[in-house]
Amino acid sequence: MYDKLKYASTERVFEGIIVDFNDASVTIDIKGRLGQFKIPMRMLISQHEVKIGQEVAFLLSYPEVLDPEPNEHYVSAIQNTKKLKEEVQNRRKED
Repeated sequence: MYDKLKYASTERVFEGIIVDFNDASVTIDIKGRLGQFKIPMRMLISQHEVKIGQEVAFLLSYPEVLDPEPNEHYVSAIQNTKKLKEEVQNRRKED
């Protein structure tokens, strides 16, 4: 996979705040108005009980687009997921 990257690693330390969590995932607000990301709980390293408001730090590199063309497999999967969500919402409206 690394052979697909054209640029060297640009890892840097980012900090964030835990804003939500459940048994399966943790949502982190990245400091500096850089957005949010959600990770599986199993990826969080902690020697303490997880609590909302805890600060976290992590290494992250900038994403690099690998190909100018979208992968049709993923495009199709995304479209199917959106279609299913719309169908569920429409059924709920009818009820």
